[in-house]
Amino acid sequence: MSRSNALIIVYFLLAIAEIVGTHIDYLPLIFATKPLLMVTLFVWFYLQTKESANNKFRKYLLLSIVFAFGGDTFLMFFPFNEIFFLLGLGSFLIGQLFYVFAFSNSTATPKGSFNKPMRAMLLIVFLSYYAILMYALFPYLEDFLIPVLVYGVAVCAMGVSSGWRLNKVSIESFMLVFIGAMLFVLSDTIIAVNQFLYKGNLLNAQVFIMITYVLAQYLIAKGSVKYLKEL
Repeated sequence: MSRSNALIIVYFLLAIAEIVGTHIDYLPLIFATKPLLMVTLFVWFYLQTKESANNKFRKYLLLSIVFAFGGDTFLMFFPFNEIFFLLGLGSFLIGQLFYVFAFSNSTATPKGSFNKPMRAMLLIVFLSYYAILMYALFPYLEDFLIPVLVYGVAVCAMGVSSGWRLNKVSIESFMLVFIGAMLFVLSDTIIAVNQFLYKGNLLNAQVFIMITYVLAQYLIAKGSVKYLKEL
């Protein structure tokens, strides 16, 4: 078995263990596995793309994974103090911005032409999604209003920029990254709905959050590896 395959197996074994820990609410298992998810993905992506060491896209992806690690770690402590929710949100916000930088960088190429109707449709869809979600959450956000509004913009920008890669990269890279981005949006939506609308009581919310999040990060990283190997 190659080192690359072994790392991905470790990644998903850690994910399964973390999800089990979340489901049974066993903090030692969560604390032992969750921080290692992004560490494992970082090492895998780093090794897979060593030949593109000076590529800006690669650097942005690595930084995004680093800040996702920070977000994961901060949010583990959220049950003990609300400040960790803001710290986690801030870390993920920076990570989302690095995703936007990376995806935008991969469209700055003469290859292919932009699909203007697709670009316009994606923009309208995400603006609508943002408006509807923020309208639903608004009465419950209170002190979190500004951070959530800002983070929502970053998530939507990430989703839009992932979709704007159509025709600019291979269809395989596009689909992997785009599906991953949509799962990331779904994961964050469940977090927001659970935290503010259901006050943390949405059935199995944490399990679905982690399933969508783990798959999202893997698919984005895999699609990004595919892109870098095609350059």
